[in-house]
This record gives sequence, C-alpha cells and structure tokens, in this order.
Amino acid sequence: MRLSRNELLFIALGAILGAAVGYGVKAGFVVQDGAFPPFVIVLLGLGLAEVLIGYAAGRSPGTLVGMPARFLAFVVGVCIFLLGERYI
Repeated sequence: MRLSRNELLFIALGAILGAAVGYGVKAGFVVQDGAFPPFVIVLLGLGLAEVLIGYAAGRSPGTLVGMPARFLAFVVGVCIFLLGERYI
C-alpha cells in the first residue's frame, strides 16, 4: 500500500498532536488520569483537523485520507505521546 501526500501529512499531524499532548501532560496542562484521557485529545484533534481541512479544501472530510492512514496517524500520535511524556 502506498500512502499519498495527504495521508503522509495527516500522519505527521498525528505525531505533532501526540508531541503537543505529551508536552501538555508533562507541563501539567492535561491530567493523565482524569475523566478525559490524553489519547482522546489526540483522537479528537485528528478528527477536528480533518473536518477543518476538508472544509477549507471544499471536499468531504471522509475523502481526504483513507482509513489505514487514520489508524496509523492515531497510533503514531499515541506512541509519540507516550514517549514524549517521558522524554520531553
């Protein structure tokens, strides 16, 4: 499977969101064991970004990236969050 440019950028966005949430946990802005877990912030951030980019591009958000790229972006974002929480 080959990933398109949009899908690669979406995966990079997942990594950036994971790093931002990891920094937020480390700085104390996000509570790790709260009612709203940090990985949900990554998931909602990816969904919101896809909706906003789809609206800006004039396309339906479901057509911008494929499901494997969405899953990979979420997994990469959560992994970066888990690593970033420790090393940032």
